Amino acid sequence: MSLSSLTPRLVSRACLQRILIIRQASGGHGLDYKPAAKQLTVNQTGFFKYERDVSRDKRYANPQKLGDTPIRFLVRRLGHAYEIYPLFALTGVWFVLFCYVVYYSFEKMEIWLDRSHETAPWDWERIRNNYWKKPTLAFDREGITHRRLEILEQLQDEMVEAAKSRGTR
Repeated sequence: MSLSSLTPRLVSRACLQRILIIRQASGGHGLDYKPAAKQLTVNQTGFFKYERDVSRDKRYANPQKLGDTPIRFLVRRLGHAYEIYPLFALTGVWFVLFCYVVYYSFEKMEIWLDRSHETAPWDWERIRNNYWKKPTLAFDREGITHRRLEILEQLQDEMVEAAKSRGTR
């Protein structure tokens, strides 16, 4: 037995009439949509048929469409879905920490973004005057890693001079 022979028996004529009456009765409430009053002439540029999206206009019946803006899309179910609140909080905390880690990473000497100098950011001649100011540890409350090391500076200066005298620099 095919589906086409079953269909007329499954939906009776009275049921179909009831469905049509309900559909006709439910569409006549609220304000009717009117097209835009201003029409563009041929020499103007722009849209030739401008229609207004009435989804946020309270004067029209059933004005809002679910999820028509990004905020409505994110928060339309929050009134009854309280289990999502911790997910939003965790996402916000993760985003803040992510931004901090990215900022902290780009403050270090290991990343070479500015290619205007011929020497690398970790070259001694370039960092001699500010190597102790660069971030090294995430938590350095005592500032141990932010002190100048005079012995290191003397050693590095001697190494740079030796490299220049050999011609490898």
